[in-house]
Amino acid sequence: MRQLPALTRRRVAFMAAGLGITALLAVRLIAAAPDEEQAKAGLSRVLPVNVAEVSIEDHYMARRSFTGRVVAGRLSALAFEQGGTLASVAVDLGDRVKKGDVIARLDAARLQASLAQLKAERAEANASLNLANVTLARTEDMFKNGHVSAQRLDEAQANHATVIARLARVDAAIRAMEVDLAKATLKAPFDATVTARYLDEGVIVGPGAPVVELTENGRIEAHIGMPQNHAEAIAGGAPYQLFDGSRHEIKGGTVRGLVPVITGQTRTMLVTFDLPEGSAARGELVNAVIEDRRAGTGTWLPLRAITADVRGLWRVFKIVDGAAGTEARIENVQVLYTNGDRVFVTGSISNGDKIIADGTERLAPGQRVAAVDSTTQSASAAEPRS
Repeated sequence: MRQLPALTRRRVAFMAAGLGITALLAVRLIAAAPDEEQAKAGLSRVLPVNVAEVSIEDHYMARRSFTGRVVAGRLSALAFEQGGTLASVAVDLGDRVKKGDVIARLDAARLQASLAQLKAERAEANASLNLANVTLARTEDMFKNGHVSAQRLDEAQANHATVIARLARVDAAIRAMEVDLAKATLKAPFDATVTARYLDEGVIVGPGAPVVELTENGRIEAHIGMPQNHAEAIAGGAPYQLFDGSRHEIKGGTVRGLVPVITGQTRTMLVTFDLPEGSAARGELVNAVIEDRRAGTGTWLPLRAITADVRGLWRVFKIVDGAAGTEARIENVQVLYTNGDRVFVTGSISNGDKIIADGTERLAPGQRVAAVDSTTQSASAAEPRS
């Protein structure tokens, strides 16, 4: 069999390849035609949508949160005024005590012995006073009858006064010793819970050494630092909300006062709040949330109304009038603030525009739509209470 020349074979191969490419393109065009028809059909189909009507505002209220801690209304590290051996500790960690309950006692044997000695001295002074009274009375009678000199009368009067003074000194010493004995017993100054125990029986304690720590029952406070303008606003009655560390709202908290001192490092003022009993634990974090007015022209929209644009911006779908009816058109916006399921945005939208509120994943530019619900977004978030 005669073979074709090499040049002819190459031409035949090129022609076959060209025919194959042409056939492939034809197949793809035929297959693409239904897709284009479907896309056009999708755009022409009218989708029902919920819309939000734009209400342009010149400001928005942003929620600001400031963190502080819960502290006890009163916290005392109880200690003895005088030193001695710790004889007993009547409480332990977690015990609840009432005002006046005994907390601890020092060994008071030496004090009791000294008190007994002073009482004996008082008995001796009383006996001396009785004798001085009798002697003075007798001397005065004898002086009136001329049996003793004025010198003897003066001596009797001086001895009587000396004995009275000695008795007063002994009485004062007894009262001081009784005070020392009373202070050898440590008592609770208020209703409280024992939150720390530092010493055990048998140790020698010095004056002022803490034995236990008491945290007041029933009264707790929150101490929160914040900028001066916000602190003064809250102290003046501005609304706020309080939340514990688990983000649960603390209801019933009231402003107790404002410490009018700006700290050097944080440049904040301290605001104190009274909290309801049992609403938080000492040392727990607590947050005060307030509304901060910020300048900015824009509108509130549902969070689901915005989607990310390919250029790093945000976009919304606005309903406009098209040739075949109302349709969706993209408008770019800038997000100024987010609050839960709402956002405050600014951009090329105007007062009264209707923005598709949700379901934007179904939409494409030019999609025919029909509004089935229209709402106007509130100007601000739910107001905190005061």
